[in-house]
Amino acid sequence: MKKIRKAFNNKIIFFSLILLIFFSFSFVVSAQDGTVDDQITEEQQANDYTKADAFQDVMFLLQNYYVEDVDFETLIEGAIDGMLNKVDRYSYFMSASEYEEMQQEYEGHYGGIGIVITMRDNKLTIVSPIKNTPGEKAGLRAGDVISAIDGKKTAEMSQMKAVDMMRGEEDTDVILTIKRGDEDPFDVEITRKDIEVPYVETEMKTEDIGYISLAQFIEDVGTDVEKAVANLKEQGARGIILDLRNNPGGLLNEAVNVASVFLDEGVVVSVRQKDETERVLEVNEKISSDTQIPLIVLINQGSASASEIVAGAVQDYDRGKLIGTTTFGKGVVQSVVPLKDGSAVSITTARYYTPDGNYIHEKGIEPGTNVELDLEAAQEDGSDKQLDKALEEMENMIFVRDFQDKKAAGE
Repeated sequence: MKKIRKAFNNKIIFFSLILLIFFSFSFVVSAQDGTVDDQITEEQQANDYTKADAFQDVMFLLQNYYVEDVDFETLIEGAIDGMLNKVDRYSYFMSASEYEEMQQEYEGHYGGIGIVITMRDNKLTIVSPIKNTPGEKAGLRAGDVISAIDGKKTAEMSQMKAVDMMRGEEDTDVILTIKRGDEDPFDVEITRKDIEVPYVETEMKTEDIGYISLAQFIEDVGTDVEKAVANLKEQGARGIILDLRNNPGGLLNEAVNVASVFLDEGVVVSVRQKDETERVLEVNEKISSDTQIPLIVLINQGSASASEIVAGAVQDYDRGKLIGTTTFGKGVVQSVVPLKDGSAVSITTARYYTPDGNYIHEKGIEPGTNVELDLEAAQEDGSDKQLDKALEEMENMIFVRDFQDKKAAGE
């Protein structure tokens, strides 16, 4: 009987503990959730909870509960970079050192491998290798996707971080993992060199044909091309080949200036902002132009931005012939805005349109004469089918011009 009573008493104690826990839990929940009226108020507060509030909460959590110490400025820079990357692949944040590196690049002197990159479809993509640099000599091509740098995947990497990893001291190595079309990924080891880019190079290809290679649209290249044309004409050039292959672009005003060397009037490009404000950029009358000399422009997939502005103007005005392959297709304008702490942001501020109103973004410009370049042959023996075709076409253009001149003179 005592055993039964003891068991009964144990059951009472057990169930009492259960009820105590239950009521204690209910009290805690009530204290947290409140009454029905309080719940409605909290629902209203939740509706008023903004992304800015969420941002502050996440900052608080990272600073106080993340497993390692996190630098506040690092978090802020990451947040800024994330904002810019969210809007499009061409907008990005630059730390003070990265901004300084960008300025050095526009001065034409930096340590690295000599390629221009962008983000396309969230993939780190080569716009173009710069001529006579380690990147070009290693066989990198426009359109190649860099999936890793020294083994670190680029999927979540910012563009500036990728640039920073590929640059470095001369004679040091970097390994890029390349994805090319349907091919399996492969590694390319490249030795960094001191990259000094000759932005404008000239040569007489024949007794009659002058050749100008323009690597990038930096400050003053418009006047450099103007002088190059005058120089080549003094050497006997009766036709000009302007090579914009693998030219990733650059300064908008310099694109206008280069186009002005071959056009004497009219719109070169129109720039439209989000409020539909349109800024029309016309030929720079301060540039000495030659509208008569036969002109061929060489383009390929690595020709982007400012290169496409020049090619589009030449095509729309029927000023010359385009030979090569379809261009990259970048029809947006970036503005670099320095910040007070020495950092800077590059943001997309407008779209540009060719003189005929064509928006070439993601489409590119198709040449009148399509010629694919055999890259393997070019690397082996230096052959250049696109340039060969341009020289052949230019000989015909000069012949036609001579015939027309003789006919007009009654000879």
